[in-house]
Amino acid sequence: MTAYIYRDNLAELNPFVLWDHFDANGIKQETGLDYHGHSGIEAFSYPVTGTLHHIDSCGCTVTMQTGDLQIMTSGNGVVHKDTMQPLGGRAESFALWTALPAGEQEMADASSQYVCTQNLPLVEETDATTKVLIGQYKDATSPIASSIPVTYLDIMISPYGGWYWQPDEALVAGFVYLRSGSVYIGANQLYPQQMGILKPSALPIHIKTSQKGARLFLVLGQPLQQPLLSSGASVHSNQENMHLACDNISRLMGSKAGSAISS
Repeated sequence: MTAYIYRDNLAELNPFVLWDHFDANGIKQETGLDYHGHSGIEAFSYPVTGTLHHIDSCGCTVTMQTGDLQIMTSGNGVVHKDTMQPLGGRAESFALWTALPAGEQEMADASSQYVCTQNLPLVEETDATTKVLIGQYKDATSPIASSIPVTYLDIMISPYGGWYWQPDEALVAGFVYLRSGSVYIGANQLYPQQMGILKPSALPIHIKTSQKGARLFLVLGQPLQQPLLSSGASVHSNQENMHLACDNISRLMGSKAGSAISS
């Protein structure tokens, strides 16, 4: 697991509080994390190689195939377990978290949403194919909604190709993450497993390739005008909410062997 968002760049990437790339090769058995808790965040899980089995205290039990998407809105606390089954010896997935707006949404009851890959729109253009995971790209809109304004795109660009887009002017925070190939954004070149943080700009986003094609993720969001206090597993706007949610997570963990969660 490689993490890319830390306390020192949290303010710059607000509302995003986590971007993790899990990539394990040469494995034959399932791998993952046992039951643990979160609060105050919305988590987007996206397996790209292998299957991901998810169980949570909202009552959601789902096995995600490659390319499916699941959103877990943790609110005042949720407990979950995720395990990946490899495909051809490899298991790979991406995790994106946003903070939740202070107030009712931050401390609401937890919930889960799921959509299979066949229901996520693809926009095919001359040089690129764009899969709309969350938000909108051109005339395509994801069927699954996030709690705050976010655009999350999975983009494939052909060799010597280009990708060009003018996003919503409110989506001023975000990043590009390169999974494979090589791309140029302005005068900057990105290599695999590198994140490029985007600066607020009124200019369109223009991404180019050279002799190699590329697969990358573009993530944009509207910053939240609130403090972001992080414990690592949870993010809240104040310490009181953090304490209340931690107490709720402890209660859920204590009941995971009972009716709240069934393996």
